[in-house]
Amino acid sequence: MPDLSHASRLSALSLFSPIWLVAFLLFSLFYIFLPESIAPDWRWLLKIIPIALLLLMALGRTHGAVRLLLGLGLVLSATGDVLLALEDKFVPGLVAFLLAQVIYTVLFLTQCRWQRRRLLWAMFIVTYAVVCTLLIVPASGDMKVPVIAYMVAISAMAMAAGFRREPQFLWVAMGALLFMVSDTLIAVDRFVSPFAYSGIAVMLTYYLAQLLICTGIVRHNTTA
Repeated sequence: MPDLSHASRLSALSLFSPIWLVAFLLFSLFYIFLPESIAPDWRWLLKIIPIALLLLMALGRTHGAVRLLLGLGLVLSATGDVLLALEDKFVPGLVAFLLAQVIYTVLFLTQCRWQRRRLLWAMFIVTYAVVCTLLIVPASGDMKVPVIAYMVAISAMAMAAGFRREPQFLWVAMGALLFMVSDTLIAVDRFVSPFAYSGIAVMLTYYLAQLLICTGIVRHNTTA
């Protein structure tokens, strides 16, 4: 018997998808390009609105274990966003995002299928991770162990994304790769050498990463 309640939720949310997308883009771009216009005490709230919109979409368009894992990954990501926006909360924020990577990895592994031709993807991710580790870890001081642990977690997440059994797996895989890029930019700016427009680069890649991951998972979940 079809899940009528799920179908109804999907149909209702589909009517609002253009509004949802406009809201996601507007809040994302507002936070990225106009952060100084936001009162410092409220920046954390504006920062997580795009993630909250993704969570709304995920909860409405997925079900079962996928809904639980994707929702938990987004909640942990939003928690990390809030902590990183506060003073002296870098390590707790890093832990929240590490847990989000673990949850995403578990989600992707439930959708995996061994495919030899995707070993190139795994080799690319490993190469990228090794290069970033060699660049960042020597400059990270007493943060070496957390940085290495996080690099392992996000690399595992990106590799798992590349082995998903969906034919058009690149939606989620590219999102995972952009997530790695975003976090690499944070680490380079914090530990190696601060660079101009780092905040813009970090948040552009981060919001796009989460959007690609969520839309890819939702698309797969609703057509499986």
